[in-house]
Amino acid sequence: MSAVSKGRVLQVLETYLPLIGGAEFHLHYLTQNLIAQGWEVEIVTGPADDGTVEHRDICPVHRLPHAVGRRALPYVFVWLLRFVRMFPRFDVIHVHHTSFLSFVAVIAGWFTGKRIVVTLHGLGVLDSGVNNCPIRRIYRWLSMKGAGRIIATSEEMTAVAVRFVPRDRVVEITNGVDTERFAPTGDRSFEGVAGTLRLATLRRMNPKNGVHFVIDALGLAGERLTFFLRMAGDGPLRPAIESGIAEFGLGQRVRFEGFLNHGQVKPLLDQTDVAMFLSTAESTSLAALECMAMGCIVVCSNAGAFPLFVQNGMTGFIVDLFEQGQSDYAAPMHLEPWQTERVAETLIAIQAMPAAELRRISEAARAYVRAHFDWSVITATTVAQAYRR
Repeated sequence: MSAVSKGRVLQVLETYLPLIGGAEFHLHYLTQNLIAQGWEVEIVTGPADDGTVEHRDICPVHRLPHAVGRRALPYVFVWLLRFVRMFPRFDVIHVHHTSFLSFVAVIAGWFTGKRIVVTLHGLGVLDSGVNNCPIRRIYRWLSMKGAGRIIATSEEMTAVAVRFVPRDRVVEITNGVDTERFAPTGDRSFEGVAGTLRLATLRRMNPKNGVHFVIDALGLAGERLTFFLRMAGDGPLRPAIESGIAEFGLGQRVRFEGFLNHGQVKPLLDQTDVAMFLSTAESTSLAALECMAMGCIVVCSNAGAFPLFVQNGMTGFIVDLFEQGQSDYAAPMHLEPWQTERVAETLIAIQAMPAAELRRISEAARAYVRAHFDWSVITATTVAQAYRR
């Protein structure tokens, strides 16, 4: 460790860039800012993935050629031995998710006397129809019981964590945004909203992200709403979404953008008035925060962390769709009619708002994200509340 270093951190995540995902970007930006604030960081992860994002490692990344996930158990002693050898060199062991590597890291922490910090990103934490696997529940139980500090990325994650450990071992620290990179450069006058509301979804098309609910709401709104929707991302629900677009006759008002890398997202957001996030489960949505930093108006469900950072009518809009605390990754194919109508009515109300009011919400959203969710702020909070004993 160099004389000027504040300490050494080993970050542990089963997957890392170039694989695209919220946890992967979370780790990237946290690492970037830890290094900027004087920490030495290394990452240990699973095999490399053939991703399409342009990525250059900003610190040493150790990739073991052994499986993680469902096929990981045969390699448990290989991972454990590697961790036992690595841990003594570090001051902080920071593990992401409560899955296989978290389980192994906690055991290695017992052998080496190292305290483990675990961040709950969401997947594998909630009680859900997609998380009923007994081994996953063992990973979750042991990861939380063995952690010296748990970082919950939302109130819902906190509610789960305190079922396993005392509240004083849990700190609530959300995701963050690079607000310098995600800053608006396009037209933010909102003068054209009355003519055409420019909508966007920036989510993988899987059930819990609720992209299919957007199509249902637009179909229900019909001629009450004039819009153009751009859909970034892909996934298993795309055929069903395409079917819905055809059923409602929306083909001329919807465009699929496909997968976009980080460099392509900003130009899309510069041309977006409203970004839609109708998830049935969410930790802290990095995409939603990036949209707010860009000055987009966000329309979010009341699931997960959205109500924590979206003040309804002030920094965006919350649509009450679900019972509080009932987030679930096993999402339905369609909302109830009253839920779909609430989404449609929200969009219709936004289109009817004066441009000046939309500008006020846009500016308030960006200011709020800069003050509370910039990665420099999140990193400093992580160090103070989780890394320091």
